[in-house]
Amino acid sequence: MIDSTNEDISASLTALSHPRRMAIFRLLAAQPKAEMSFQTLQAATKIRTTPLVHHLREMEKAWLLSRQRKGQETYYSLTPESLMSSMDCLFEILNMRYRRAIDLGVAA
Repeated sequence: MIDSTNEDISASLTALSHPRRMAIFRLLAAQPKAEMSFQTLQAATKIRTTPLVHHLREMEKAWLLSRQRKGQETYYSLTPESLMSSMDCLFEILNMRYRRAIDLGVAA
């Protein structure tokens, strides 16, 4: 049976493996509120409507983004808890591997 943590990590990393999605993530992360309207995202990324909608949906499915309607505008914001959980798990794995290498006298 596959651990749901493995599925969450895989979803987060898969979503961010596309250069455009990584660009969207980094752009949102650089904002003071980590939030932008669809129109502002589109202007900043120069991604056409249909592909941008696709990328945003993929990021929502991986729990990296949330969407909120404010009047006529749709705003997207980061939900980094999913990514942080994934990164914590990966760091733990790398740390265990590094400690094992030290124990074996392989690490510098």
